[in-house]
Amino acid sequence: MRMNKVYYNELYDIYGSLLTKRQQEILQLYFQEDFSYAEISEELSISRAAVLDAVHKGCNALQKYEDCIHYIEHRNQVFELIKDDSILLEKIQEIL
Repeated sequence: MRMNKVYYNELYDIYGSLLTKRQQEILQLYFQEDFSYAEISEELSISRAAVLDAVHKGCNALQKYEDCIHYIEHRNQVFELIKDDSILLEKIQEIL
C-alpha cells in the first residue's frame, strides 16, 4: 500500500484520538517518528505482519472518518475563500 505519509499524518493529527490506543501507538511511531515496520515490530515486540495490518487498518479508519466528516476538505475550501478574498482586496486597493 503506497500512501502519502504527509496526508495520513495530517489525518492522524485530526482524527487520531478516535483510534484504539494500540493503533495510535503504532501510527505515531510510523508517521511521526518515521519508524519502519521492522523497527516498530522490534520496539513493540509484535510481528511485522501485525504492524503492517495495524497501519493499514488505522489508515483506513482515518480515511473513513475524513470521508464522513470532511474536515480537511472544508478547511481547504475556507483557505481558498480567504485567498480569493485577499486577491479581491488587493485588486480593490489598486483601483482606489
